Amino acid sequence: MKKILYIILTLSAGIGFTACEEDLLNKTPLDQISDPDFWKGESDLELYLNELYDSFSGWNERGSGAAPTKDLGTDIATPSLAYWGGSTTSRMDGILTVPASGGGWTWGNIRSVNYFLENAGRAGTGDLVDHYIGEGHFFRAWFYFDLLQSFGDLPIITEVVNVNDEAILYGARSSRTEVVDFILADLDEAIAKMKYGSEVGPTRLNKDIASLFKARVALYEGTWEKYHQGSVFAGDTDGSAYLTAAAAAAKSVIDAGNYSILTGDPADVYHSLFVQTDYNGHPEVMFAKHYNDLEFSIGNDLWNWPSHWGVTQEMTKNYLCTDGLPIAVSPLFQGDSILSLIEINRDPRLEQSIMVPGELDYVALNGDSIRFVTPFLDQCPTGYESEKFRTRELVPGLNRRTSDVGYIFFRYAEALLIYAEAKAELGSLTQADVDLTINLLRDRVGMPHLTLGAITPDPDWPDYGYALSDELYEIRRERVVELFGEGYRFDDLMRWRAHAIFKGKRPTGTYYTDEFKAEYPNQFFNEAGFLDPLQQLISGPNGGYGFNTDRDYLLPIPTNELTLNPNLDQNPGW
Repeated sequence: MKKILYIILTLSAGIGFTACEEDLLNKTPLDQISDPDFWKGESDLELYLNELYDSFSGWNERGSGAAPTKDLGTDIATPSLAYWGGSTTSRMDGILTVPASGGGWTWGNIRSVNYFLENAGRAGTGDLVDHYIGEGHFFRAWFYFDLLQSFGDLPIITEVVNVNDEAILYGARSSRTEVVDFILADLDEAIAKMKYGSEVGPTRLNKDIASLFKARVALYEGTWEKYHQGSVFAGDTDGSAYLTAAAAAAKSVIDAGNYSILTGDPADVYHSLFVQTDYNGHPEVMFAKHYNDLEFSIGNDLWNWPSHWGVTQEMTKNYLCTDGLPIAVSPLFQGDSILSLIEINRDPRLEQSIMVPGELDYVALNGDSIRFVTPFLDQCPTGYESEKFRTRELVPGLNRRTSDVGYIFFRYAEALLIYAEAKAELGSLTQADVDLTINLLRDRVGMPHLTLGAITPDPDWPDYGYALSDELYEIRRERVVELFGEGYRFDDLMRWRAHAIFKGKRPTGTYYTDEFKAEYPNQFFNEAGFLDPLQQLISGPNGGYGFNTDRDYLLPIPTNELTLNPNLDQNPGW
């Protein structure tokens, strides 16, 4: 049976603590557990690990004010002026400063996992002991990868550090390549020990998820080391070995056959994928967080639409026309000067990702179909409101959308995209590979296939600062279209060394029509008449993003850490 993983959030955290166990695991640091009765069996291992599952952060929980996409502040999603900041915008604009402390340089989770791995062997034997130890290795890789993406070189710590461990406390950083090798070794250990989802049920990590995460890490580093060669951020290799590992790990998920692409009505299947309240048993979703409203005590803020951000015009240009051609050359393209034209004859994923006038907004409690009229420009600064993640049914008695929609962390489509990209980067992509991956995603929404050797060049292909093969341009296009809003964009820009796409530029919105001007006066717009919400808010060249290419690909280490440990060196440019 195909099952997915999800995390149940209830008032009791869904893991059945006793009062004693709540005190043990919730109030006492995990690395200070002293109960002599702990570590006596696999149930103790499970209990310990349940705390680590909370590290998967999904939607803002109810009461946080908005439920923004994790792509917020990149070139494809812009924050509302009322909610400026709190995203990657500051980093892309090059206005971050070196913090005195904090700044993401935190090691508590690593210590907690190391403590678990040091003690898990005390649990003896059992059907799930090895699986839980595999979960521990997964979590250490998960936390290390997060630190790697922020800081690059890191100290590699595999044991619980005490005050007398001066060699570790005052150790230097290992190179990013060494850190990635360590992460991948942890994931190999996790894959070897973990069971498949059908064996451990829908609430646990599993072997396929570990393989997909290995593919994600390996693709990230393979492309980072390939495109950052010759820069101050270079790794120790050309990235090819990591790309080979990424392709192999993604293919293992495909070959295992435990997941598949969700199919259905091409006009709705993509949208419906992202508005489910329960992903248990879903064919495509491998890992998701489940929210339990419980009379709105622990729901999420997806009820609060629009969510204080806007899809950018630059994002909408990625969607092909229904003839499979780019909008720059397709005779089917109707233009984008009027919001209602933009979805005509386009990839159905565009219609299922943004709102235009006349589309179904929601079904009222009396059964009436309420149509979308105009965007709220005071909250959606680009005029392109998101339809992805937007539910259409109201909660009876409350006159608002549900806050139970789950948050997806891993889905099968990512394995397909990783496999295609890694093979293309290696120069070994075949038509069979494309049919196994990209064309399955296009089949879902009824789009024409990608055919190698017959790709129509797009005069508006993004300027990455370097040339790509036709197939890589199209695979990158497919990735941003398929994964829009799911939190991959900033990391993709960083690993591709793609500052040329956004540096010195500002993301824009739809055309600022007379109708919009009458309802929402005094909006910023550019010379061509399109909404330009960041016109006076970012500080780089030409009034665009001020990203420092010799500095901002990594975050700075806080000054107090450099003072405490003289063997730490600061990241380039800070």
